[in-house]
Amino acid sequence: MYNQTEDIILGTKGQAKVIAHEIQSGEERWRYRGPKPGMYDVEHVELFKSIKDGKPINNGLYMSYSTLLAIMGRMATYTGERITWDMAMNSQENLTPETYEWGDVKVPEVAMPGKTKFF
Repeated sequence: MYNQTEDIILGTKGQAKVIAHEIQSGEERWRYRGPKPGMYDVEHVELFKSIKDGKPINNGLYMSYSTLLAIMGRMATYTGERITWDMAMNSQENLTPETYEWGDVKVPEVAMPGKTKFF
């Protein structure tokens, strides 16, 4: 047995587990009982089909927005500030090490909301 992540959707009328294919609680419980192909298999099947059909899937914009949203979440958590899209896009934050070399590396101070500044 292995640990698996789960996506849980919480609503005003119940709770659903996406990977388990079920509405777990609420007014009407439900569970999908059909075939359950792996999400990565489906992703590859769809990708290859789109290429064969001459209509390649391009999720670049969606992926870049999703990535910036995650970065904004980290910025807000680290600083304790409300971070806007424009603030994140214009940030001068640099998380790279001062140098790239073998040996001891300077470890940055642990981020602390209210203490860590937004750049």
